[in-house]
Amino acid sequence: MAESQATTAVPLAQARVITVLHYYATGPGQELHAWLAAGGACESVLLEHPFPFSNRRDAVCERRCATGVVRRVCYPRRVRFAPLRYWLDFWRTVRVVLGLPGRYDVYVGNGCFDTLPGLLLRRLGKVRRVVMYSIDYVPDAHGALIGRIYRLLDRFCCYHCDALWNLARTRMLDGRVRDGVRRERCAPQVWVPHGTHADACAARLPAEPPPWRIAFFGHVKESSGVQLFLEVMPQLRAEFPALTLDIIGGGAYLDELQRQVTAAGLHDAVTFHGFIEEHAAAERLLMQCGIGVALYRRGGGDYSAFGDPGKPKVYLACGLPVIIGDVPEVAALIQERRAGVAVRYNAQDVAAAVRSIVNDYATYRANALALAREFTWDRVFSQAWRATMENNGVCS
Repeated sequence: MAESQATTAVPLAQARVITVLHYYATGPGQELHAWLAAGGACESVLLEHPFPFSNRRDAVCERRCATGVVRRVCYPRRVRFAPLRYWLDFWRTVRVVLGLPGRYDVYVGNGCFDTLPGLLLRRLGKVRRVVMYSIDYVPDAHGALIGRIYRLLDRFCCYHCDALWNLARTRMLDGRVRDGVRRERCAPQVWVPHGTHADACAARLPAEPPPWRIAFFGHVKESSGVQLFLEVMPQLRAEFPALTLDIIGGGAYLDELQRQVTAAGLHDAVTFHGFIEEHAAAERLLMQCGIGVALYRRGGGDYSAFGDPGKPKVYLACGLPVIIGDVPEVAALIQERRAGVAVRYNAQDVAAAVRSIVNDYATYRANALALAREFTWDRVFSQAWRATMENNGVCS
């Protein structure tokens, strides 16, 4: 269990919080930083390290104070070799935080690699509480050796942090227990799912988006499943001639998708938008579409099986019913609430899902928007803060 002796309640207005993460695009860590600043936290610090595969050149530290003062410092990233990069980022985190004035109430590390510096900083007296925000759990994503190291580090953080925020309600802990983690030794668990911008999006939603304009949004990888939708597009276009696909995102698999589009003669039906830096701009584009696809498939190294992927929640907030692979925990909820259709990874299921949604589009869209409102970031983080920081460490 956690080693910290700091168990007194921390009201948000008095809190000084540090959030540390590795990132490719906007995610839960940045959303937490924005929520803390908007909610009147005394101070919120965000330290962003780009993933080694990212094209971003700098790590960035941003400090937001309740007075409205914002300070940003950039730190050049010269080394990309992943093992060395993570080691250097560990020490950069320690150095940056030690250089900040005063003591901080909460350190939030996104995953075990970014939680480890917090545990050292707590031992040094620089932070009082350490929260591990588990945005994924994928021990076998990068081979046996790295997977073993990952499991050991994750287990250590589960046992020694003060609170464990899990993106998935049950699957993350179940996966850890399968890998040898002892439930009774873990820090108190709090379910902190991926949130939405449903309230902000509501005023900008079009009245009647075209149901047959399909969207994919996110990091373009083979495991994203976009190639499966391209396979079924000729069949669907025979039934819905106006059907198109917008691919919003970048990644190494884009070239393969472009070759597939060329081979299938789908140039007039598929638009590649590339990576869009500003999340709000991506949301504006998604709102003009009708259905979102998130075709996860089962297999080693899958990031969705134990987590709560953000893509479906973004779709829901933008009014898009979701065609979702039946892998992540949220797929069952989307199916149950008729906010979309959960499918197996095959062309027949995908085609049937498109037909079902298009033929009852108004109902599916209304259900998608209703479900999105239940997961606004404000609701998600307000509940997590109360459970973790204001109830003397009693978590639910």
